[in-house]
Amino acid sequence: MTATTSQERVLFKGGVILTLDPKFRDLPRGDVLVQGDRIIAVGSDLQADGTSTIDASGAIVLPGFVNAHQHAWLGLVRGLMPNVDKLDDYFAAIPFALGRYYRPQEMYNSTMLTSLSCLDAGITSILDASHNSLSPAHTDSAIEAFKAAGIRALHMVGKPVGALPAHWPHYVESLQESEAVAGQELVKLGLFANIDDAEHWAVARKLGLRILTEFGRWEGGASPLPALQKKGLLGENNVFNHCCLLSEAEWQILAETGVNVTVNPRSDALFGFEAGGFPYSTAIEYGIRPALGIDIDTAQTGDMFGEMRAAFYLQRSIAQTRRATGDTSAPAPVTAREILEASTIAGARVLGLEEKVGSLTPGKQADIIMIRTDGIDVFPSHNAIGNVVHMAGRGDVRTVMVAGRIVKHEGVLVGFDLAAIRRAAEQSREYIFQKAGYVPQVIEDRFPVLEPAV
Repeated sequence: MTATTSQERVLFKGGVILTLDPKFRDLPRGDVLVQGDRIIAVGSDLQADGTSTIDASGAIVLPGFVNAHQHAWLGLVRGLMPNVDKLDDYFAAIPFALGRYYRPQEMYNSTMLTSLSCLDAGITSILDASHNSLSPAHTDSAIEAFKAAGIRALHMVGKPVGALPAHWPHYVESLQESEAVAGQELVKLGLFANIDDAEHWAVARKLGLRILTEFGRWEGGASPLPALQKKGLLGENNVFNHCCLLSEAEWQILAETGVNVTVNPRSDALFGFEAGGFPYSTAIEYGIRPALGIDIDTAQTGDMFGEMRAAFYLQRSIAQTRRATGDTSAPAPVTAREILEASTIAGARVLGLEEKVGSLTPGKQADIIMIRTDGIDVFPSHNAIGNVVHMAGRGDVRTVMVAGRIVKHEGVLVGFDLAAIRRAAEQSREYIFQKAGYVPQVIEDRFPVLEPAV
């Protein structure tokens, strides 16, 4: 199948339809009609002349996953540190020893790999936490990769970890007005700023950009959240990631101000950020509907299936343990639907795209995925939402559409020269490893200590 044109009609026919929109019921058997880049109808036995039909019988049709937090620049080093358990070890190896050697082409190749991996796994939107923007050219390369991949991206441009380049943060203003971003439907700009980066926050507010902040237990004295709330600097344009080990007062402020919260189930557990709790579950108790993100794929696969399962079982473990020990205030066990919502409509809200994507709603952008149920790991299918959350994997994602353009069909990415992309990525990987003095070891338990780049 080739890419669709701006006026072409595509009909997903005869599948289980999960709309993820409370105003539109799910359908045990139904259709989704797309024209150009938009959904124009969802219903049963839809009839439309001049359509290309995708047979969805025996499949589940739903909105594309929204990955609410990932560092796309890590594509070249995915799976490099499967046993890392300390954040300092991760920083020493990745941002400081390898990341500092990135040229713009490494930024492009990494972002392209991450984008295609996301699309292959049914992720149609990504919030890119880009904290290795070493130069304007690095940022430009990341944006060009998103555009070439055809994924919907909110690129949260940020200063490199532990550094402050001369172009930062004033470059962001010129970038917002550049041809690379202005007028783009799929790629939008945001700002990645620390909790105490007042100047960077001010730039974001001036430009009307979303602000991404990674935040957990504050060890620098009194929490900064009350002062930010008093100044009116917290609101729906803020995205707070991790949110581990926060106090009741801090959670209350996030709830009162309408701040968006994202949670990374696997990486937060990997580094032991939380003690005896799970921010997803805590957020729900305060009336916040958190979204899920992958964060880093240097230790695990980059897909939402793994995050959904980790989130489900972490929340269940905590909630059920509290119930079993007689805690009458224990939260209710999370459902598979709630987890699926965290990976779709909640993520769209975090990215500021709730009116455009995240559900199969007529008038919204056609970001749609189709998941097969006849695979040996899923068949026989009995519960569609349970299939998606608990059983399916990237290999079961048969079709992926972003803004009406098909980028994966019959289980294969289409329109990309994957061999050339792999060659370019391999050359970039060899370059940064050589510069860092790292000799890859196919079998190693611990990543070696490398000298930080100057």
